[in-house]
Amino acid sequence: MLISIVITSYNYEKYLKDTINSVLSQTYTDWEMIVIDDASSDSSVEIIKKYQKEDSRIKLIENET
Repeated sequence: MLISIVITSYNYEKYLKDTINSVLSQTYTDWEMIVIDDASSDSSVEIIKKYQKEDSRIKLIENET
């Protein structure tokens, strides 16, 4: 059964790595992570994109405003 994990982000760079790594370290592997970024002005999007390149289960939705 596929589990969807939805994470919202707005200037959340300080916590994103810990949040994503926490999901990645779980033993259950049939999941997708959808991160919705609300036009962050910090490096949140770059962090998410880095993880996205490493794991295809991570999806990014970028809001422009």
